[in-house]
Amino acid sequence: MEYNATSLWVSRIVDWGRGYVGHPAAAALCTLGWIPVVTTAVAIDPSEASTAFLVGQILACLMVVSAPYDVWYYDERLLPQFFDDIELITAESDHDTLERLATRYDHLYADYWWLSTLVWVGLVLTVFVVGQSYFQSQGITNPVERAAYLGFFCYWLLFAGLRSHGAVITVFVIRSFAEQVQLDVDPLHPDGLGGLSTVGTFAIRMTVITSLGSLALPLAFQIASNIQYKSVVYAGVALFVLLVGLNFLYPTYKVNRRAQDLRERMLDAHRERIRTLENRLALLTEGDESDLPDDHLAETNDELLELEIRRARREFEDYQSVQLYPLSIGIITRLVSSILLPVAFILFELFITGSL
Repeated sequence: MEYNATSLWVSRIVDWGRGYVGHPAAAALCTLGWIPVVTTAVAIDPSEASTAFLVGQILACLMVVSAPYDVWYYDERLLPQFFDDIELITAESDHDTLERLATRYDHLYADYWWLSTLVWVGLVLTVFVVGQSYFQSQGITNPVERAAYLGFFCYWLLFAGLRSHGAVITVFVIRSFAEQVQLDVDPLHPDGLGGLSTVGTFAIRMTVITSLGSLALPLAFQIASNIQYKSVVYAGVALFVLLVGLNFLYPTYKVNRRAQDLRERMLDAHRERIRTLENRLALLTEGDESDLPDDHLAETNDELLELEIRRARREFEDYQSVQLYPLSIGIITRLVSSILLPVAFILFELFITGSL
């Protein structure tokens, strides 16, 4: 089933570029990704800026060079693919609900992207205004340089907002899936997680995309150490760290709780079936078929009943032993990497400033 009802405006621009250069990453770079590079080159003179500022600016620029491709990838590949993959562990009776959720969140992502961006407008433009004296000390003095640097800030906040929007949508998507869709966990699924690795993969891929925001941390700390209103910068850093953590931990916990409830119901059903079969076998062993309950079990052969009991016990053990937290070694590795990246930049900044 196709789960891609609409496209974000960034995705449409990238798809237009694909008509000329083919690969979406190249199309994203040629259509939008060049803007932060050019605005940085116009605004900053390496002979006037400090080394620390230059390094921080380059890293912040790298953060948003790939952002148009990240946005396109989430909109056109990651989000639709999640719904396509999750269909395999969704009860067939809830496929219509799944399609409704896919359409709803596809439209929310494409139509209400500006809501998340507004948060960054306030934070980033405030930093730009109060940081003017610091930027001037780094050689950003004439009107052209200041206009170019304002252009960089506007571009940066736009794509920081779009990445944040994707992180928020990811949380809402998995929460709604866990609450509104009946899971059909397969204890014999090849992933060893009952099929829930789909949820973990979706969450961690968005977490990795979100964690690229850590590339802006060195510049953020440089600015914070040279302006009066440091709290504005630290508020942005705190929001970023919250998004990275929330984007993975909450959705996977939510799905795990729902899967645990499903497993308990399945285990109870198997226990009841095993007891029913064992009671029937006991009556057959005693040779009194007249006392057999009317339980819709037509089998009266004790050997076949023993085989059925063993099969029911194996199914019970399969459900009992399956790991339902949607984490595998590969997913954990990517999660640790995405979390270590911002931590590493924070420690690096504390080290070079002598605070550590």
